[in-house]
Amino acid sequence: MLQSAGIGVIASVADAADASAVLRRLGVDVVVVSALTCQAGVSATRKIAAIDPRLPVLVLGRCADPHSVQRVLDAGARGYLVLDELMDAGLIQAVRRVAAGELCLSPGLRVAQPSASSPSADAPYERLTQRERQVLALVAGRHSSREIAAALDLSVNTVAVHRASLMRTLAVRRTAALVLVAVRHGLVAAE
Repeated sequence: MLQSAGIGVIASVADAADASAVLRRLGVDVVVVSALTCQAGVSATRKIAAIDPRLPVLVLGRCADPHSVQRVLDAGARGYLVLDELMDAGLIQAVRRVAAGELCLSPGLRVAQPSASSPSADAPYERLTQRERQVLALVAGRHSSREIAAALDLSVNTVAVHRASLMRTLAVRRTAALVLVAVRHGLVAAE
């Protein structure tokens, strides 16, 4: 359907790990996420933002609760369409609008537009670089500094600098607090 409207579909993936690999390999203009729950939409959007915070995300979901949809938008999505109300033309228009930087919602959904200037508890996290987010995810995944260095092709000292920067930026003192931040932002699953 999208391809017949002149919109190229580069890949279709089943989970966040596959999406992460595709996003790192290929240049994309918009990511369309199908999420059964709003929390899944929040988690997917945060994972995509950790890879490229400028990449527009359009979430297709079943949830029509304005508060829950607001959480998806606050996570960084530029659009949210309720699957039960979705028509082909609406999806095509939504992809184009989100690619153009516009906020796009299903008709009838009323939420506050996320504002970059509004204060947020996520503000320190939003200031992290892509590399710091990668280090954070690996720290939260219980990897040692040596393992992180090998995985990211860095020196152990550079990993230590990133870890110190993370703790300073996020105003935390312990690794356990870093893990909580990573779970909150969907970089790792809670156990």
